[in-house]
Amino acid sequence: MTHKSIELTDLELDVFLADAQLPVLVDLWAPWCAPCRAMSPIIDKLARNTAGHLLVAKLDVEKYPSIMQRFSVRGIPTLLLFNPAQDPVRLVGAQSLAQLNEWLANHQVNISVPTVHVQQDESLEWGSFYGDDELFAFIAARVLRHAREREITTGQSRYWIEGKGTLAAAMVHQPDSNAFERITGLSAALGCLLDRCEYLTVEQVEGLFGALRAGKDYRLVPSAFMQWWLSDGFFPWDNHLRAPELITLLAQWQTLCADRFAGRETTPQAWADIGNLASSLLSGFQTSDRQLEKIVAMLIQHLSPFPVTTDGERWDIITKNMNWAHFHIMQIHSGWSDDDRATPEKRMGWFMAKERQTPTGKLTQGEIAQLREEWKSLNGEFISKENALHQNLLQLALPISTASQTVLNRLLAAAPDL
Repeated sequence: MTHKSIELTDLELDVFLADAQLPVLVDLWAPWCAPCRAMSPIIDKLARNTAGHLLVAKLDVEKYPSIMQRFSVRGIPTLLLFNPAQDPVRLVGAQSLAQLNEWLANHQVNISVPTVHVQQDESLEWGSFYGDDELFAFIAARVLRHAREREITTGQSRYWIEGKGTLAAAMVHQPDSNAFERITGLSAALGCLLDRCEYLTVEQVEGLFGALRAGKDYRLVPSAFMQWWLSDGFFPWDNHLRAPELITLLAQWQTLCADRFAGRETTPQAWADIGNLASSLLSGFQTSDRQLEKIVAMLIQHLSPFPVTTDGERWDIITKNMNWAHFHIMQIHSGWSDDDRATPEKRMGWFMAKERQTPTGKLTQGEIAQLREEWKSLNGEFISKENALHQNLLQLALPISTASQTVLNRLLAAAPDL
């Protein structure tokens, strides 16, 4: 399925038509044709709006003039509609989007896009990249350049130092979330998620900017992404959370999310009740063996209700907790037990207890080195597991980032125009 029009050659056309499982609309155009150029953004928008129902292609008749003769075309722009088991039909001349929709509907092409009216809790003054295709292209080229030079990196927080940093910072050459919003026309929430999804390579960045567009309304993307992230579609939370009451609360939160995204009313009090319950559970998750439970409870608390996408401080807290959860997930995927995952915090407590026993309340560098060796001698098996984890972090992180990028790209591509 594609949400963009496809450029074809004369030799590719027959293969494309033979392979197509959907109706195909072919736009015959030429660079010198002013009406063709005027229709180009309309054709592109039509391709986005009809993804899954119609394939849209373009063919330059200046490069491939034989097409004109083949289909007896006398003028451009001309649109050819190929429906399975039917002769092609044509529409000549510049058309508005409404006219194209009506024409397609009259020829049994399903152009309906199901509309769910989701309650918006914030206003939006402008679309992504301020609706400016040139600004979008400039930022995309900038980020791709940094990706080619391997200057996009990961970090718990956004940063930009000596020409290197996280993705959102690379887009605007500084780490400030307010600057990110002002320069890109994207929300602080989306910037936080872009960093957390760890788009690093040229291929990953190309995938992102293939999904992004100027003039889009991305307000619902962060909340929809978090609904997925806290679902079994991302991670089997129920199998690893050791608190039945938290599992129940997470299910209740998911039900509220499902109602909201289906357009059903959700009351502020219902969200507040979920947030308050999450807050009350936190006091029971302060031990080293309940770190993942603490993270999930904090996330539910901060996401009940969803903060507005311009609240950079809240979304920064949310995505930092996601980062810690990712680390626990990588530990689980490495075969760590619950006791193993509790050990790093127990180690910190062990060192702090030793420090309190000193006459000065402070450990010297020599004492720290001596205690480190003592701890290693007592926990050799864990040290081996920890070293293996650190050696494989990149491989362990890849499935997480790949799944996250796939879902975020899909949500971005499906977002409506402003």
